[in-house]
Amino acid sequence: MSTFTNSSQLHATNAVNSLLSSLLPGARKINAKGKVRAHKGSKAQLIDYNLKKRVEIQERNLMKIKKNEKKIQKRKIQSKKNELKTLAQSAKLQNLEKHKLNGTLTKKEKKYLNALIEQNTSIAKSWELDQDNKDDLLEVQNFILKNSSSHKNRVRSNKRRSKLKEFKTELKDSSVISDHRYAGLTPGLAPVGLSDEEESSSEEEDDY
Repeated sequence: MSTFTNSSQLHATNAVNSLLSSLLPGARKINAKGKVRAHKGSKAQLIDYNLKKRVEIQERNLMKIKKNEKKIQKRKIQSKKNELKTLAQSAKLQNLEKHKLNGTLTKKEKKYLNALIEQNTSIAKSWELDQDNKDDLLEVQNFILKNSSSHKNRVRSNKRRSKLKEFKTELKDSSVISDHRYAGLTPGLAPVGLSDEEESSSEEEDDY
């Protein structure tokens, strides 16, 4: 009778351990005598403990999944906002370009362009952009710079300085030109002390 009881208890213990292994891999097992390895308590308490642990793990994993999903959703929303903002800015720049071609840019629009230059310059310094974004930003900046009053003033100023420098260079070159016979003299003037004979000789040569 005792042998039959022990056998039944062994089968029951193996069944419980098998259930624990399937539900919670690595969970504590119980031996045939009802003792828990490294843990004291009944079989029911052990099962309840392991089930609670499993639920806690599942809840933590679920919280991590939800947190990651929120981050992904937030990034998608921000990306969409940036895309819409870029499209709106592009449309506004196209409208400003038309106004510039028609000569109808208002003071408010010029002020907006100057503010946009400063903003994009700040962004370029603070962001680590990929090549496509850098190209887009440079394109916007080039358009703004070409149509800003400050840029036009700089271009005109540079042209004036260039012309003035060129004029001074030409003036300096012309001041050192002299008659090839009398170095250092202005063309058409004879040197002081030229004899009548030399003058007559020059006139005769001219007559020939």
